[in-house]
Amino acid sequence: MKFDALIIGGGRSGSAAGRALLSRGLHVCVVADGLHLGVDGADPYAHLNALAREGATVLRGDRALRGIWEEGRLRAVQTVKLEDEPIEASVFVLATGKFFSRGLLSDMERVYEPVFGADVSFLSGRSNWYAADFFAPQPFLDFGVQTDPEGHVLFGGVPCPNLYAVGGILAKGAAAADPARISLSTQD
Repeated sequence: MKFDALIIGGGRSGSAAGRALLSRGLHVCVVADGLHLGVDGADPYAHLNALAREGATVLRGDRALRGIWEEGRLRAVQTVKLEDEPIEASVFVLATGKFFSRGLLSDMERVYEPVFGADVSFLSGRSNWYAADFFAPQPFLDFGVQTDPEGHVLFGGVPCPNLYAVGGILAKGAAAADPARISLSTQD
């Protein structure tokens, strides 16, 4: 399968990015795994249903596993349900959220982004990740993926030209991509 844009994450930020890209006339796919909460009793999938009605391909209940790279840029993504059929795109938007939606994971020593292995900002020393007072500001909420000023995801400090990030996955102070300005100039 090939699309102009692949959104990884079907929450509010991913859906907003999808709508913005659809409004530009792009062929958009959204990989939407995880918990979606409704507001005031609303359908928690209303934003995904709207995207589908507007022309996006929405893969509900699927999860991105890994990226397929070619010459320093992302070419395709493999998913759980379509592992044998990678989803190709010209641009990709990472909108997976943080810990509760599995956009960030941790082990005893590090916090990491599990799909691509992007650069993640976090404090060293696990005891620095949280405040003992449950109601105090929690440091882990500031952890997230690092980006350049245009919202390109960083790998070893180097931006990937066709992978952007939006929403909760971002580290505190990281720049979110503006879907209206995402460039398809890296297109094949």
